[in-house]
Amino acid sequence: MAAAPLLVAQGLTKTFHGQQVLKGVDFSASAGELIVIVGRSGCGKSTLLRCLNGLETFDAGSLRFGDLVLDERRDDRKLRAVRANFGMVFQSFNLFPHLDLLSNLVIAPMIVKGMTRAQAEAVALPLLEKVGLAGHARHYPSQMSGGQQQRAAIARALAMSPKVMLYDEPTSALDPWLVDEVFDVMRKLDAEGMTQIVVTHETRFAREVAREIVFMEEGRVVEKGPPAELFGSPKDPRTVKYMSRFAA
Repeated sequence: MAAAPLLVAQGLTKTFHGQQVLKGVDFSASAGELIVIVGRSGCGKSTLLRCLNGLETFDAGSLRFGDLVLDERRDDRKLRAVRANFGMVFQSFNLFPHLDLLSNLVIAPMIVKGMTRAQAEAVALPLLEKVGLAGHARHYPSQMSGGQQQRAAIARALAMSPKVMLYDEPTSALDPWLVDEVFDVMRKLDAEGMTQIVVTHETRFAREVAREIVFMEEGRVVEKGPPAELFGSPKDPRTVKYMSRFAA
């Protein structure tokens, strides 16, 4: 019997300033999956991502992560418990410019988890090696390229030992030749079994690496399936129209 999904959202709705952005979204992710969410700008991809880790509360529906269940009634204790399981990487790198790279990685574990500096560094230094930045521990963000800063942002999220990594257009601010630096780290995490959910317009990455593609339009999940199916023979006319732009 297949294992239960790690994360299940049912009927999520979210309204901003009178505009319904999510319209009853169902979504699930199993441990070790790499799921890519695609769709036009404004279709609700980023809002869904932020609802999954509790950065946004939803108006209706439910979210289950393991034994934790959230609904529209705000429960701050449960929200904190859910957030502790997620790492989030945004479009902008959000590194502290006045701190060197190692300090950027250790500050959250020290404050949130109560680690000593030595304990936090013991976690952070192998992560810098994992993302190819072992020689940059004492460099400041201004001394690094955009690709290096985004890889540092991934390492910073991993320093909190999340069970799921979320990425909101992680390469949109990068020059094209730096994109693969970031995606190579995500490929490595996938090989290690990290659960990852990625909002991106990079269809090459979606084709080559994703286990599942989720296509959204106007606040709804229209269709989902493996890359070969979504790119090669989508069923819904809306998916056909969207994917036709990326025909090989």
